[in-house]
Order: sequence, then C-alpha cells, then structure tokens
Amino acid sequence: MSMKKILAALCLISISMLAAAQKPSVATPVTLPTDSITKLITYEGVIEVKGVSADELYRRINDWFHSYYKNPTEVIRTNDSTAHKMIGKPRFRMSNPPDKEGTRTDAGITQYTITVAAKDGRYKYELTEFNWKQLSYFACEKWMDTKSPSYTNAYSDFLTQLDKYAIETIASLRDALTHAKSVKDKDSW
Repeated sequence: MSMKKILAALCLISISMLAAAQKPSVATPVTLPTDSITKLITYEGVIEVKGVSADELYRRINDWFHSYYKNPTEVIRTNDSTAHKMIGKPRFRMSNPPDKEGTRTDAGITQYTITVAAKDGRYKYELTEFNWKQLSYFACEKWMDTKSPSYTNAYSDFLTQLDKYAIETIASLRDALTHAKSVKDKDSW
C-alpha cells in the first residue's frame, strides 16, 4: 500500500471520529404513564375514601378545584353535581432547561384535561390530553419520540417538569379528598 493511501485512510478515520464526537448526545428519555389504548400520557387512579358519600366527595372536589387553580371559572368545563363529576382544562407554565449561567427561560404553556368523579366511598381521577400550546396542536407525547428529526434534549426536561407537576397535582387532590376539612363551630363560644 502506498503512503498516500495510508495517509488518506487515516485522515478519513480522524475526520469521521471528530464528526461523531460533535453530535449532541441524546438525553435519556423520560417515560411517563401512557394509556395502552389511546397512547396518550395519562395519570389515573381510583382512591378509596371509606365512609364518605358521593355528595360529600363531590363537595370536596368542587372545593379543591376552586382552591387549587387560580382561575377556576376558566378551568372548569363540566360541573355535574348529579353525576358527581368535574372536568377541567387547566394550564401550567414550562421553562427551558437552564443555560450556562443556570437561568431558565419561559418555554410556553402546557394544557391538559383533568376529570374527577365520585361514587360512595371512592373517587376516580384522570389527567390526560397534555399538549404544548403552539400555533397548532402539539401533543406532549411527541416529546418522548427520541428518533424524531425535530427532537431536542429540552424535551426530556419538559417531560420531567410535566411529571413533577402531575404528581404534585394528584397529591394535592388526594390530600383534599381524603381528609375532611375541619369546620369551625360558630355557636360554640
């Protein structure tokens, strides 16, 4: 083999190694609970609250919606006291991953659907249809597709934020519905 061919082969190997080193690493994808049928990110559960009527649970659901969300009249879409069910479309802010100085910038708003329904002794919740508010509908499930040409590492951070928000919301709901609010006796003085 001539020296020119060996040098050319070494140059090509070096260039390909440098090019491979320049590719941004893909963040480890965050896996969130997805519905097996709809394939949508879905947090759901049925929680037992022994000895509490559906009417009382519905009252607690209503109180929770009105205390948890800043503008409950904008959030609540269905408020059915006979079926003991509330459906809302709340939104929350997302932030971009921190830059080199650690500063986070606004990444927009994510909207989702929350459904809470009560029966005697239990209630069911569902958080689903998460979407990033853009010019057109952008389902948050797209953030999990690491093979997509439009995928960026910021999506992994967005999924982490979404998961944290959903878990905090569910914990707040569970706390409000499983613990009776103490009522002040105005006649005891």
